[in-house]
Amino acid sequence: MEKKLMFICGSPREAGNTLTVVNWVASAAKEAGASVEIIRADQIGFKERGCIACMGCQKSEHYRCVIKDEASSIVARFPEQDAIIFASPVYFMGLSGQIKILIDRMYSLFKITQDGKQINHPMQNTSFSLIVTSAGAAEHGLNLVTEHVKAIAGFFGKDLKTLAIPHAPIKPGTIVSNSKILESALKFGKELVG
Repeated sequence: MEKKLMFICGSPREAGNTLTVVNWVASAAKEAGASVEIIRADQIGFKERGCIACMGCQKSEHYRCVIKDEASSIVARFPEQDAIIFASPVYFMGLSGQIKILIDRMYSLFKITQDGKQINHPMQNTSFSLIVTSAGAAEHGLNLVTEHVKAIAGFFGKDLKTLAIPHAPIKPGTIVSNSKILESALKFGKELVG
């Protein structure tokens, strides 16, 4: 059975580094037999920007955000995937705002018992990966983004596979001529399936 991979791309730039790398990774995964879906976080319809801490998801028996919008529908589909691959450029030492507001809605995928001692979730068969690009060095935000997403995966009891690309070119579109990054991306895409 083919693996279902959902990429959530947090870059708002059409010819940006992150989206380019996502497309490379996704094409390698597809070539290796996976079913691939790429969702652009900047194009998702949000009724509210991020989680509004209404706690409606904790009162519901469903693992779904109670805000009725496209973001809620996307997050509710996460447990159906074999892998969720978050992709973000480093924006001022962190995730892009476009992807962060979707990630915050993942709180709906947890049910915390009244005593706070147990957490249940439907993500037993879903793995997490990260693609992160940065014009700077690893210590200039890239490591912070990786640790942040690693903590999210760890909360689900999962490890995190990461493709981190420091010193990516600043000018949009120039990454396409970097054969080293292309090679890393294609290898990572195959690893996601294998």
